[in-house]
Amino acid sequence: MAHPDLSVHPLCSYFLSGYLSSREDPTNFPPDECPALWDRYERLFESGLQVLGLTKEALKGKPEFNFDSGDAANLESGMAILRVSEALRQQNFVNVALVRPRKNAPGADLTCEKNGQKVCLEVKTITKQSSGLPGCFFESQLYEKIRESVSKARAQLEASAKELQCTVKILVCVVNWLAQSIYLNQEDYQQIVNRLERDGEQKSLTGVDGVLFVTKMGLQFLFLNERGKLIDLPSMGPLASGASMKGVAEGRMGATQEARRRAS
Repeated sequence: MAHPDLSVHPLCSYFLSGYLSSREDPTNFPPDECPALWDRYERLFESGLQVLGLTKEALKGKPEFNFDSGDAANLESGMAILRVSEALRQQNFVNVALVRPRKNAPGADLTCEKNGQKVCLEVKTITKQSSGLPGCFFESQLYEKIRESVSKARAQLEASAKELQCTVKILVCVVNWLAQSIYLNQEDYQQIVNRLERDGEQKSLTGVDGVLFVTKMGLQFLFLNERGKLIDLPSMGPLASGASMKGVAEGRMGATQEARRRAS
């Protein structure tokens, strides 16, 4: 099995050599995107270590960041947490840290602070290993996939908020699906949040103060209820109308009419 030369990317070598030795993964590491892809991974590892205040040994010592097993879903989920930590840094959150839940107890992934509020975040990754329901609109595919994990995420947020005295709870969805990342825009993500809020008797977002979408293309869409707005993000744009949880962050790229078409 061919092994890339990562000598000029020491953190990639440290975190990914075991993974790349155990399997071929052209989905996450397309050959035609290298070496630029290694540059991006290297920067992400550097940023993650800096923001989280950890050594590379301490980070890899955590199961979610040890990729040697070759589990592609675990790789995507671990990298998603690093992407979210960098997104938080860019939006001037401070004291970003990984949550260490009690043994066998549920817990969120991250905590941070802004505007005097302590925030906990649970990161759910829509991985390339998964797929949406055939024949559904892109928006509906993403909505259904989020519904699969939102109940567990809500419990994890509730547990960490109680234990760590967090005032704001945010569900983060890292979307690694290409089509949704390209075609869905602020309005589409607002509709997904609306549907989750009024999700029959289940009301999937009960007790959740915000939803943050981070797309494969690097765009961010943040929706907050009144409690969530305590973190106050004036730099992220005007409030959008439409639901009790409203958008405060617009993407840099608008969707086309193709976002409305059914997925093949």
